[in-house]
This record gives sequence, structure tokens and C-alpha cells, in this order.
Amino acid sequence: MYTDIGLLLSAFLLGTMTSFMVVTSPTVFKTLDDEHSKKFLRSIFPRLFNFCFLISTFMFLSFALGEFFFGMIFAIVIAISFLINTYFLTPKINTMRDLMLEGHGASERGFKTLHLASVLLYLLNMIFVILIFIVYYIK
Repeated sequence: MYTDIGLLLSAFLLGTMTSFMVVTSPTVFKTLDDEHSKKFLRSIFPRLFNFCFLISTFMFLSFALGEFFFGMIFAIVIAISFLINTYFLTPKINTMRDLMLEGHGASERGFKTLHLASVLLYLLNMIFVILIFIVYYIK
């Protein structure tokens, strides 16, 4: 039963992440100007990452109670990566973006590198969630 709850939370996490990537982000860039999209994204990303952290923490607990070791490992890695994205990468990305907009040329490379790291971490989390399902249904 606990493993089933963990799997349900995994599906919910994957759906949340996918909908943000496919619906929210493109819509923001198509409908809002630079200033408003900046405000919106700086508000939504920490909330998204913290929400996903909570889901993945509950995934971990469910998998621990259900004794699904593989799910536990991936859920805790996912949870930690959301904390890294929230409290380490996002503030640095925002700083680099501000410096870039002020005309500091060197900050553009830093922004692109940090943003790429954040996006890759996000995509890696999606892959980890998919792997949880694959491993569970193969065993």
C-alpha cells in the first residue's frame, strides 16, 4: 500500500513538472513582457521547486514504509536536487541575469551555465521519476 502511494506521488510529481514545462513556461514567454515575466518567474520557480521538494519527500517516506529501496534512493536524490535548485542555483541565476541586464558582459556566460545546470537537474529529476516506474514494474 505504501509503495502504491509513493507511485501515485511519483505520477503527480511527473505531471506537475511536465505541465509546468509544457504549459506554464511557454505561456509566460508568449503572453508577458520582459518585466512581468521576470517577476512571475522569480515568484513561481521557488514555489514550484519547494512544492516538488515536498512531493518527493513524501515519495521517499512512502517508499521507505513500503520497503521499495530503489524508489527511496531516487526520491531522496530528487528531493535534495530541488533544494539545490531552490536555494543555490535560482538565487545565483537571478543575480547573473540582473548583472547581464545591467550590461555586465561576463555575467551572461555565468547565467547561461547556471540556467543550463538548473534545467538539466530538472530534466534529470523527470528521468529519475520515470526510472522509478520502470524498476518497479520490471521487478
